[in-house]
Amino acid sequence: MAVPPFDLARLPGEWWEVESSDAVEIEHALRRELPDGHLLHGVNVRAVAVRRHLKDVVFWLPAVGQWAYVHLTGRGESDPQWPSVVCAPDWDAVVAELAE
Repeated sequence: MAVPPFDLARLPGEWWEVESSDAVEIEHALRRELPDGHLLHGVNVRAVAVRRHLKDVVFWLPAVGQWAYVHLTGRGESDPQWPSVVCAPDWDAVVAELAE
């Protein structure tokens, strides 16, 4: 499933669209952090947007047709609640989540 349209201008703060050449690296960084039992462990993801300092990332989850907002920790985790993730059914819900 292709990434649906999204509008980064609606997000608070400084966000950039992920270039395809950078997406693979960001997706690998997420996989390195995910422990067994994490909501995104083993899930196909596509990095689409990053916030300043590359710790906050919005991913598209093509298999389920949802968005996921993730705060990367920068290290492999053992607790399945980290890195934190919030899933959203559409772009409006991503915007609402990040506006809080």
